[in-house]
Amino acid sequence: MSVIAIDIDHFKAVNDTHGHNVGDLVLVEVASVFRQFSRDRDLVARFGGEEFVILLPGADLAEAFGCAERIRSAVEAMTIDGGDGLVVQVTVSVGVAEVNPLLESVEGAVKRADRSLYKAKAGGRNRVCGYDGPAGKALPT
Repeated sequence: MSVIAIDIDHFKAVNDTHGHNVGDLVLVEVASVFRQFSRDRDLVARFGGEEFVILLPGADLAEAFGCAERIRSAVEAMTIDGGDGLVVQVTVSVGVAEVNPLLESVEGAVKRADRSLYKAKAGGRNRVCGYDGPAGKALPT
């Protein structure tokens, strides 16, 4: 099993610039891309304001990276009709981690994927990063 953590880049600016109705529309449209580019058995869930998690049962890290990159690319290419001639484009930052059930819980892998997500954001956003530390070990603070 693998985990993908996704955050909509600069989402606060969308809400601040265009209002919460447009922000809500962005959330719905971006979430539809997550469903479109994940498998039927994958679980897509909102994990916070503009953060999402996808659990990929039976997927190894390479398969999860492929899914994450397809999602990132599709979001980057999409345009969202905000009404009244407004077109909104967003990108996402993505973190990926594989679950090692012998060493950690799914929650541990979610934390590693989230750490990878922040690595993607720090690296310039609109990218996919993986956690390069060992599974089941304490995360550095």
